[in-house]
Amino acid sequence: MFAPWWLWREAGRCGAGDYLAATATYDLFKLKLLPEMRRVFEEELHWGRFLASERVLLSNDGKTRIILRSANAPGGLESATVKAAILDECGQDSFRLESWEAVQRRLSLSQGRCLLTTTPYNLGWLKSQIADRWRSGDPDYDLINFPSIQNPAFPRAEYERARRT
Repeated sequence: MFAPWWLWREAGRCGAGDYLAATATYDLFKLKLLPEMRRVFEEELHWGRFLASERVLLSNDGKTRIILRSANAPGGLESATVKAAILDECGQDSFRLESWEAVQRRLSLSQGRCLLTTTPYNLGWLKSQIADRWRSGDPDYDLINFPSIQNPAFPRAEYERARRT
């Protein structure tokens, strides 16, 4: 997963403070995002530790937090000022426009950047708020699209099977 590494780079670029990592649902948070964030920040980088009761990763020096949330309760995304954010699986139906707007409010004071990683499952807010702005030339948006096979962890046999069907 690329997103934790991107967030680590942003924390190095932007300095101490709060950051956000969110995914569409609590189930996805528990099954994918949390284990991957812990693997990168605790095991590989030895950057800090996970505080389960607060659902944050806290840096070793105590000056930086990564707030870990799911977007199916937009209120859980409020009341923080963050310097950067990653949103995983934000193209799912359960990741609503209200959640995207909440994240934008959290980033507004720092004019922070946000990385969205997803498969586009529908033509909802992701299309109107992100893809359409990118297509119209908005310099604040970039869209990077690539086939699944470019992911080194994606099995070539599965890619070929899906392509045949």
